[in-house]
Amino acid sequence: MITYITYRIAALSTSIFVCGLANATQLEEQFPITEYQQLSDGTAVSMPFHVEGNLTTPFLSIIKTKQAKKFITHSEFEPIEISCDGVGTNQSIGVLYFQDITKSPVGAYAETVNTIGVKRKTAPSLSLPCLPKNATKLEQMQYLLASQQIMAQANAKNVQQGLPSDYAMYNQDLKLNNPLAIKAGKEIWGYPKSSAEINYWVGKYYVDLQVGNLPDYTPIVELSYLRKVGSQTPLYSVGDNVLPQTLLPNNEKQAQLKGVLSSSSVWVQPFIGYFWAGPSNSATSKALRKTEFYPVAIVEYTNVTGAALALYDK
Repeated sequence: MITYITYRIAALSTSIFVCGLANATQLEEQFPITEYQQLSDGTAVSMPFHVEGNLTTPFLSIIKTKQAKKFITHSEFEPIEISCDGVGTNQSIGVLYFQDITKSPVGAYAETVNTIGVKRKTAPSLSLPCLPKNATKLEQMQYLLASQQIMAQANAKNVQQGLPSDYAMYNQDLKLNNPLAIKAGKEIWGYPKSSAEINYWVGKYYVDLQVGNLPDYTPIVELSYLRKVGSQTPLYSVGDNVLPQTLLPNNEKQAQLKGVLSSSSVWVQPFIGYFWAGPSNSATSKALRKTEFYPVAIVEYTNVTGAALALYDK
């Protein structure tokens, strides 16, 4: 155990993970549908955007700050950098998400979301402890899980006031296998979504995932991991995502989106498996390779329910 991390993994919540629990019915009551937004093809999409799914898995990694900065197009944000004795270490926080959504206003879909931990440039540096560059995988795992709780605590005041957070995860690129979900994501929120071939298998004790770019099927990412090797707890998450400024569809709104996710069974565990960022020219693959992303920790939601809310007002 490293001395500067005092959190027990079983008790952790990440920056978007706050203890509690809600099922699909409760979420629908808490965030009832209030409007329908029409897409360019005429499709009416109910808002808030409620989803149900088999699995949502964030993979956490220490990544390179200098490279991560190149993939952030939002001028108000920059990567969260880990410092030691006031000196930057070129270490930042990256999270790659995989979701198997079975029900949504635009149908079922699978997706990957590559994100980078960011801070608003006008906000103070996040008070993270030092992480030596030679830290072990176990030490990195404990650090990443604890850092997410530190982010949540730093955002508490803004959350209480209903304001966008100063520390969040920046959605660098999203790959999906449902054209209508891609259209909705782009036109309603400005997500950088694009089509991909996504093949996956969720077994009792492990998950396999292969994502290929279209139309050439060049590999974007391949991974497999062992399940149920950590601590289990129910969790309810509320958090902000920062959207790319260049794709923001509504100039009257803040480019941050509040999302809610709930699961009765969440596994917090080390990454035990195989991970490879492929040679594709996709934005996801480039970012994973350049930032030297390699997962060391997992927070796996199963039987998930969630809701994506509207962008913040300015």
